[in-house]
Amino acid sequence: MRLDRWLTRQPQLNRRLALHALAAGRVRINGQTVRDPLHEVGPFDAIALTADTLADNDAPPGEIRLQAPRRPRHVLLNKPAGVVTACHDPEHPTVIDVLRDSLESRGEDDGWLEEIHHVGRLDRATTGALLLTNDGDVSSRISDAGLDGPAKRYRMGLEQPLSEAAQADAISRVAQGVLLANDARPTLPARLEFLAADEARLTLHEGRHHHVKRLWRTLGSRVVWLHRESVAGLSVAGLAVGDWRELTRDECLRLGAAQAHE
Repeated sequence: MRLDRWLTRQPQLNRRLALHALAAGRVRINGQTVRDPLHEVGPFDAIALTADTLADNDAPPGEIRLQAPRRPRHVLLNKPAGVVTACHDPEHPTVIDVLRDSLESRGEDDGWLEEIHHVGRLDRATTGALLLTNDGDVSSRISDAGLDGPAKRYRMGLEQPLSEAAQADAISRVAQGVLLANDARPTLPARLEFLAADEARLTLHEGRHHHVKRLWRTLGSRVVWLHRESVAGLSVAGLAVGDWRELTRDECLRLGAAQAHE
């Protein structure tokens, strides 16, 4: 949100006072003075207003704290089978339940789980890479990027082995785009490679409902198991099924994900 709009929504300020504070250099974002009314701010920013008297014991002397920064959370989970990609479900364990059980076993706080959401979705039977975050901007970038955006890489087992001719035909069709049943447009071009006659790897740049399974049904085969190896360049290699980790600083930078301000 634009800084001037954010300021005018605060009970301490109106538009005239907000613009005056900006022009006077009284607004500080993450410890830095900001005068630009178009500066973008969000929930991960510390926003303060310099004052003549101390009004907030947690703020530096001479500052009124308008917003304490929320801690960014970005988690890569190697989702187990039998778990639904949801925050709440009355019948099945969810990916949030997996994280909560893990945190409880470590004796760590789990309150931040209420803030995060999953980016995309994996079917209940599907295992593999799932990103969860409290950063809506990074969720949108990964979900809506299209052909030039972050890739999702899957490994799958097929019901029946395919001949070399059938494999070549599937690779060609997938590379051109396939019109799935009940869809108005073909899939985006994707990369298919065979690891064995009944095992393949598929790299996509979009996600549709039951995308991989519907694709293989259109190609005349059936998926018997499905594992997502990576999403947006985040691989679960070396991460046991059911385990999770927070993203590294370099991974956050690459995704444009919010980070804690030092």
